[in-house]
Amino acid sequence: MPLRLRQAVAGRPNLLSTRNVDVFAIGERGYVAYPSGSNITVLTSELELEDTLPFWTALPHRASASIPSNVEGVCCSQEHNLIIAWSDVHVVFWQYISTRKVGSWAVYSTILASSPVKSLDFRAGALVLGTQNGIEYWRMDPQAEVVVWDRLWERSYPAPTSIHLSPASGHIAWFREGQKSAYILATDRKGQAIGMAQEIRHPREISWIGWRKPSQGSSDSHLYTITTNSVFRIYSPVLDDPLWFQLLSSLDHRAFSKSLRHASAKGKEPEANPFGSMWVWDADVLRIAVQAELNRINDKQVSVSAQITTILQGLDSEESDIIAWISPDGYLVLRSVVNIERKPPTLLKTLLLSSCQLPPLSSPSSWTSGIHLLPIPGSIPTLLAIIAPSKNHPSITSYRLSLKDVLSSKLIGVKPTSRSLSADETGPVQLEHPLEKFARTPNGRGLLAIGENGEIGTWYKQQLSVRPGKWHVGPRTLVGKGHWNVPQAPQQAALFAKGRAIVFYTKPPDGQAVITLQHLDSGHMKPREPVILPHFQPSADDDVKMLLAVSDIDDGYGGGSRRTQRAIITAATRNGEAWVWRVISKVTPQEGDLENQPTVQLVSHYRLPIDADHTQGGKPKMILPVDPMGWHQSVIDWSTDTALQDMILSVSTDGDLEFWTPKIGGHLVEHKSENTVKHGDTACQYDGAGSDDRVEEAWIKTGTVRTGRSNVVMARCSSRKKTVLVCKLEDGRHELTVWDSKVSEFSTGLELTHIFEQGETIQDLDWTTTSDLQSVLAVGFPHKVVLVCEQRMSYVETTPGWAPFITIDMKRYTPVPISDSIWLAGGSLAVGTGNQIYLFSRFLGRDTPSPTPAGSIKSVTLDEEEPEDIFQLIAHRNGPLVDYHPVQLGQCLLWDKTDLVKSILLELSKSLKQSEEEGKKRIRFHRLDPSEFYSTKKRSKPTKASSNKYDGLFDSIQPPPIEEEDEFTERLVAELIERLNGKVALPLSSAEKSFLATMAQATLEAEQQRRSLDVCGMRYLISLRMYVNWDKLSNTTTIAPSAMSTNSSDFDQSSKEQKGTKHFSFRNVVWASHSESKELLLSASKATCKDGKMLWEDARRMGVFLWLKPGEVFKSQLEDIARNRFMQDENRDPTSCSLIFFALGKKKVVHGLWRQAPGHKEQALMLKFLANDFDLDRWKTAAMKNAYALLSKQRYDYAAAFFMLGGAPKDAINVCLRHLNDWQLGIALARAVEPNEAEGKPVGPLMRWILEDTVLPMAFAGGHRWLASWAFWTLGRRDLAVKILISPMTDIATEFSADKAIDVGNPDNDDPSLLLMFRHLKSKSLQTAKGTSEISNKLEYDFVLHNARVFFRMGCHNLALDLLRSWSFERPFFPVKTNRNTRTQSIAPPTPTTISPTSTISTSPIRPTLFGLGTITNSYIGQNKNRRPSFMLTGDKRRESFFMDIDVLAESSANTSETPTPHASQTPNGATTPETQEPEEITKNYEKENISEQEQQEDEKKEEDEEKVERSPPPKKSGNLMKELKQDVQQGAMEFNMDNFF
Repeated sequence: MPLRLRQAVAGRPNLLSTRNVDVFAIGERGYVAYPSGSNITVLTSELELEDTLPFWTALPHRASASIPSNVEGVCCSQEHNLIIAWSDVHVVFWQYISTRKVGSWAVYSTILASSPVKSLDFRAGALVLGTQNGIEYWRMDPQAEVVVWDRLWERSYPAPTSIHLSPASGHIAWFREGQKSAYILATDRKGQAIGMAQEIRHPREISWIGWRKPSQGSSDSHLYTITTNSVFRIYSPVLDDPLWFQLLSSLDHRAFSKSLRHASAKGKEPEANPFGSMWVWDADVLRIAVQAELNRINDKQVSVSAQITTILQGLDSEESDIIAWISPDGYLVLRSVVNIERKPPTLLKTLLLSSCQLPPLSSPSSWTSGIHLLPIPGSIPTLLAIIAPSKNHPSITSYRLSLKDVLSSKLIGVKPTSRSLSADETGPVQLEHPLEKFARTPNGRGLLAIGENGEIGTWYKQQLSVRPGKWHVGPRTLVGKGHWNVPQAPQQAALFAKGRAIVFYTKPPDGQAVITLQHLDSGHMKPREPVILPHFQPSADDDVKMLLAVSDIDDGYGGGSRRTQRAIITAATRNGEAWVWRVISKVTPQEGDLENQPTVQLVSHYRLPIDADHTQGGKPKMILPVDPMGWHQSVIDWSTDTALQDMILSVSTDGDLEFWTPKIGGHLVEHKSENTVKHGDTACQYDGAGSDDRVEEAWIKTGTVRTGRSNVVMARCSSRKKTVLVCKLEDGRHELTVWDSKVSEFSTGLELTHIFEQGETIQDLDWTTTSDLQSVLAVGFPHKVVLVCEQRMSYVETTPGWAPFITIDMKRYTPVPISDSIWLAGGSLAVGTGNQIYLFSRFLGRDTPSPTPAGSIKSVTLDEEEPEDIFQLIAHRNGPLVDYHPVQLGQCLLWDKTDLVKSILLELSKSLKQSEEEGKKRIRFHRLDPSEFYSTKKRSKPTKASSNKYDGLFDSIQPPPIEEEDEFTERLVAELIERLNGKVALPLSSAEKSFLATMAQATLEAEQQRRSLDVCGMRYLISLRMYVNWDKLSNTTTIAPSAMSTNSSDFDQSSKEQKGTKHFSFRNVVWASHSESKELLLSASKATCKDGKMLWEDARRMGVFLWLKPGEVFKSQLEDIARNRFMQDENRDPTSCSLIFFALGKKKVVHGLWRQAPGHKEQALMLKFLANDFDLDRWKTAAMKNAYALLSKQRYDYAAAFFMLGGAPKDAINVCLRHLNDWQLGIALARAVEPNEAEGKPVGPLMRWILEDTVLPMAFAGGHRWLASWAFWTLGRRDLAVKILISPMTDIATEFSADKAIDVGNPDNDDPSLLLMFRHLKSKSLQTAKGTSEISNKLEYDFVLHNARVFFRMGCHNLALDLLRSWSFERPFFPVKTNRNTRTQSIAPPTPTTISPTSTISTSPIRPTLFGLGTITNSYIGQNKNRRPSFMLTGDKRRESFFMDIDVLAESSANTSETPTPHASQTPNGATTPETQEPEEITKNYEKENISEQEQQEDEKKEEDEEKVERSPPPKKSGNLMKELKQDVQQGAMEFNMDNFF
């Protein structure tokens, strides 16, 4: 869907000839053509920009390679639909092609004149050129297929200013501007000149000449001339000599003024021309207009008086001409010339027709003799007067003429068109020269354009509440305010105060650089004299790269009637030197004009404290402003004059982004009434070491982002601190990256990387912000602008962080390349091409865009469910999801919010049913209160009153409890799925509706299995059901992989894997591996396979042999897969399953399978070979030789089988890893041949070899946290399995393999399920508790915060807030020592003084959250002493299982032999918590809590004596706690808690 074109500002017409505008009509559409710059501009009859025809690209290559100059004039031929333009010696013809859809004009032909052309005329294939050296006559055949021009003759005359061909005869007339003579030259039928030119002298200078268009069948020639004193003359040939013209009649302005019986109009001063202006109406146009009016009168469409009807009939029958005169005081007077074609000439006479007043805003001086009448046929014919531009009125204006009203002398006879100058405009502002760049006010209301040769134009964007359907009749949204030229084009520009205050930085080639401030008063096209900003003296080799101005009115400070009082101007140079000025202006309350020049004061002058190590010669790579467009809060606190936003971004040579905020409040407040500043105008010579203390108070660095990009060529920073960088690669291509300023250990800030193809050159970048604070980037190319926005993250498909959503193809509007583009207020985008400006609104259209705003509003009305503007479209792509969106429901299921999902689906079903019954087209769904997402309890439902009552208190028989019926049934799910594609519309795509049906079915099936599955198994089952149902409902296997999946190219198990299977994430494999219901999961997994038979591809996709425990079930399932593989093909090839059977030690089974393969060519050899005893070394060697032979033949499956048969399982597994690229098969084989895991022992050497040498390096290289966690858990390193979930992977790689470096890729941090797994595992065993204790609170805090942002990016805002509210930072703690005096008696049982192996000690500490992180260490029982971390985790919720996977005695010995230094971690609020504790110290603390007071005193005294003794290695003995823990491990003692039964 393209953007709707709101307004197009055409370029200013070139005033280089008398023919600077022409009109023509094609069908029922009228057009206006004029030269502008080096192009021909085509307007509609409403003066809307229609098309642009580049002049120089239409010429042959050699001519177009010359320096383009401005087009000098234009001429149109309505008969042949031609536009003719000239520049210098070149003439170009364009013809209208109605069959072409894009670009209605095509180059027809070109001509090269002998000398520069000054004027021309074209009629019926004849072209006459008035050149600098005279006149040239050319002719061609208009009916010929190939255009061939012949130059018939050339004569030398003074260069004609205006030249015209007679429409009836072969006469040529011309005159020279400023001269009093006109010339007429006759030609014969062949076009050859006859005799000499006749000179017709006039008493005054000639201003216009033209030939009368005779009636059909007449060959009379009449030449009209008008002189500067408004005298109209008619010349015609004499009777005896048709080649000689003489004066036939004349009419001066006094004949018109006699009819005006009025005094001089009040309030109007006499114009400079006291004679007024004369204007001859085109005879052809007049005939068309008169006939159209008579037809309407005859059809009774309009009613007029009999007198007007008589006049119209007379004009039609007598072939009259109309001469109009515009008086100096603004009256239009019409006189008719009748009997002009009758003989003798003495019958010619003139009659007064009517007079009427011009519109109030019309300037009489703009009405000249060069006015064109443009008739537009249709159901209601229209007659337009197109006024050509002049030096005093350089823009084209148009008026709508009603012939019947003009003849009736009514005021409404002449009306300005809807696109004429409005009262809000100071004047028509059009650029004469090509635009170079734009600038805008901070709020996007004011627009400034800088053109070539120092041309400046300013506009103001009005805030109009006009719907797109009324744009063509409403006022302009971009109104002109100022237009002027400056001697030196400014290098930087800024403006404020709604665009009326302009700041320029100018650096002349031979002068001192200055920054000036100018104010543009209302009603003036040029600004006041500039004010030079003081104390600005940069070095000669320095240049300002950043100029930013912010005023209080643009910043939303003050009421609507308030005008600018204060402003802040900031400038920064290439060397990092920065100035800040304060501007105080006193303005009039009505007009907003300055009472006097503003007061400017320097308040800050410092050098940015940029690190010298990251600069080039002490200079940063770039200095640019933080774009103020889209600031939704004040930039400056104007009550204290304190900056609230970053204003400068510096880019170092290494690609480091640094954000800076000026600290100017102290200067402004302290010196408001003084003229002195704190540090004068001396810049701090900052040396990079921070030696100058004044730098600290001048600029504050608020953030740093390290991008690593050193070849940055373009950058832009949004108000939301999103930064886009464009880097030029070595091959010349452009790389675009988007960076967020919020960086942490888990986010580098990089959100998008895209490399454009060769030829796609980025030349412009600009940011804006939507109403809900989402950043939008416009990327400008030579002929298109691509709009890019943030994309919502999803678990369903892989989507980049940013993506283009709209492309504005400017070739549909103009072939001129784009100069610059810029965002304005309200989501409007201004695009500058040449000297034209296209303003696109934020509203969308669905049809092919029309080059005009009037055509753009004719788009088909959008459906209700589709967004109508880009703000809504971006909200759909990146805003909060609706409650019933499948992505949000899937996350709720993963986070154990099944009841919430059920309630949402129930509410959705009811809403669909209700909307369908009420006949509504769109659903009305009442969104849940956000608190529903935070609650873990079931939603209460009304219960029915029990009918069974009992009277006695001690009745032995009580009524059975009434079971509450669950409304979430199979029938409801079926009805919901049926209604999803019903008549009621949902704001979901078809794929999302299919996924929502998947979620409903998955929720139902998971709920049916809830009582037989644990939490981990339930999560696996939900994901499995979603996967199966998704494929079933969508009937496709090309689903995109999950955005959070680790199944990247590095993680693919085999290239043979079917498409559409990669969206089953490895996350689900890890959930299944931690489940205790593996047999149920296996049954569910087998049920998803075709015919219930699992093949190896299915097992690999679901990771069955990664989570299935080794044992009989494991081997049985592996054998079933081998059998199914053998039975899959009709050929019954035993080679396909031999590897698995050999690994299971079932050689005889393979021998039997070979007997069932009679058609196999290797049957006899294999039966003979397998009959041998492979326990003997001889046959093992033979099997190994066959394996190597098969390797050479690239039969890798069969080679691995022979390695396994030969008793070399490691070689077989190596073949799977290296040649088959299937590490899951290698793990399955290792678990089959090694009995360690099945016997409860640590993994065997083969398994350890695979995990350490293949799986873990692959996981680290790909950043796959889930895969690494599973591998560490399988290896028995459960502490690392927990730490890898949220810790930096580089730290874990170093800890795991300190002697060998492991490559670590970009880790998968954007997955909230990692937190879910971390919470599940962190207190599952002693090892996991140990790993948890080694993770700092700050690290965990950052990871939680990071994934809350991920939830936010997914559109799950409620879940993000729930994560922040509910996450607990609990740590393994033991009860602290309490003083006897503080103990109190209670009803609760006393704490036991001794600990038995079966006794439990439970504490319920307060669960700290993100909002109370600072109280983590002191919010528990005992406020005076921090609790010490340990390997025992306690909390208010008892763990289901807590197993001992550490040899505590050995651990104690190891720890006491080498005492580590305790480390402290710091929380975000500054609280410190120790990360590690020595086991012996923990034991002492624990025993002191539970022994008698006397023993405590003895222990304390003993500890004091021990401290006096010289430090020595601690004894290798443990306390009672360690012994008891060891006994628990050996005896398998379980923790018993009565609360588990409730």
